[in-house]
Amino acid sequence: MSVLPRNPNPDQADFPGPEEEMNGPTLEELGKPAREFKLGPLTLNGRVFLAPMAGYTDTAFRRLARRYGAAMVVTEMVSSRALIHGSDKTDELMEFTEPERPVGVQLFGGDPAIMGDAAAKVMEAVHPDIIDINFGCPVGKILKCDSGAAVLKEPQRAGWIVEAMVKATGGKVPITVKTRAGYDAKDNAVFELLDAVQSAGAAALAVHARTRNQMFDGKADWEVIRKLKEKAKIPIIGNGDVKTALDAYKLFLETGCDGIMIGRGSMGAPWIFQQINHFLETGKAMPKPTLKFRLGVAVEQLRCSVEVKGPRVGLMEMKKHLTHYLKGFEGARDMRQKLLTSDDSDWVLKTLEEIQQSLPERDPLPLAV
Repeated sequence: MSVLPRNPNPDQADFPGPEEEMNGPTLEELGKPAREFKLGPLTLNGRVFLAPMAGYTDTAFRRLARRYGAAMVVTEMVSSRALIHGSDKTDELMEFTEPERPVGVQLFGGDPAIMGDAAAKVMEAVHPDIIDINFGCPVGKILKCDSGAAVLKEPQRAGWIVEAMVKATGGKVPITVKTRAGYDAKDNAVFELLDAVQSAGAAALAVHARTRNQMFDGKADWEVIRKLKEKAKIPIIGNGDVKTALDAYKLFLETGCDGIMIGRGSMGAPWIFQQINHFLETGKAMPKPTLKFRLGVAVEQLRCSVEVKGPRVGLMEMKKHLTHYLKGFEGARDMRQKLLTSDDSDWVLKTLEEIQQSLPERDPLPLAV
């Protein structure tokens, strides 16, 4: 069975049209220059960030996100308890490389004292640009530790945690918070959490506009972000249902948020940050990336993953990303079956390179998977 995409005929080539042109005021006109974001003492070159995602935002993916214009990236979440007690896996999760800066380390935990000690240890060990707190993870094993979205049940505890971390780090690094629109329902908990964390010294609040109960289903309620922005004294970063540059612009326009975090919309598409930045600055969409370009980025990420993690682990971690890169064209299913069932990183890399190099510079007309 061939793993080559079917019908890559350059004679049929045609770029898909741009999504849409901006229809409304620019960010500059809204008082939010697209390339300037203040986060405590930091001035970031952009307002669009890579959201931390457990199992996905490893160093290889973070490097690509930064390359394509993410103003900041954040590590996968790190257990504060595991960090204090010592764990090779935990130490590995909080490591990053200089090309990723500005970069944050995300911690989760429910005990203020332990979170403070963990923040101090992170500062000493890796010197991140920010430390982020996860008050939004909806996964059961995190909730059982009174961490993640469980903190929404006790919003004041979020303030105690931030206060402990600000004190432990001496205010030398911004402490930011990521949470959800509510626990089981959209109630006042997230607004109480905002009051608590901004009073305790948090530098920004990022909000995934779904409740814990929604997990990742249903539609994100951007109205929650708008209401938080109206009330907040610190920057509000919106998150949820941003898959295109136009989505990002609409989120800014409809909520007045100060920045945006992209999570699932960046999977298999780290260039989304470049697309959004271009749209916000020019008001026009970039051409959609060709299959040749997309697979070239996948090759680059696989190389980096293998280099950092080694052949076995590097390929294993990259397979989750390849499922997203290998979508949306005829022959994708066959390609995924061949590449994702192999444990030979050299063969997978060589095969991906051969496929990528064989493709025309311009895509054929859109084809079904």
